[in-house]
Amino acid sequence: MEVARVLEIAVIAVTLAVCVVTDMRRRVIPNRCVAIVAVVRGAFLLTSSCGGETCASACIGAVEAIAVLMISAGVSRAVFGRPGIGGGDVKLVSALGLCLGAVWTPVLIALTSVFIVAAQCGQAIRHGRTGWCRVLERAAPAAPAIALAAMVTCGLSLYM
Repeated sequence: MEVARVLEIAVIAVTLAVCVVTDMRRRVIPNRCVAIVAVVRGAFLLTSSCGGETCASACIGAVEAIAVLMISAGVSRAVFGRPGIGGGDVKLVSALGLCLGAVWTPVLIALTSVFIVAAQCGQAIRHGRTGWCRVLERAAPAAPAIALAAMVTCGLSLYM
């Protein structure tokens, strides 16, 4: 693996760690972190010899993420009266869509959803009878699920 790719992965991994910590503590994904992921990926795409097909796939991956998550937020708002996903989550997943491309972004979104539901179910079970009400009343920080899904998706993309 070339040095630029290793540096890109390292910077994105550290940035995701910062996102997880801030989302757990303050329920916010900093815009700076999203910008770092997007800029680092953009710089890698511009300086690498991957070709235009990779750039097109990266852009399609970002647009896929925005489209799917915005539609999900709209459906959630119509059904439950609240969007169900924060703007920072949408921006972070779309920035990761730049990294994963058109093929792997849907996998990232699906795994993120599975991990969030699993975490919410675990919280509900932990709180007993009133657990489901508590879980449904408050938003869960999504950055841990997004980061875990990104790691799993990257691992899958390397072996397939």
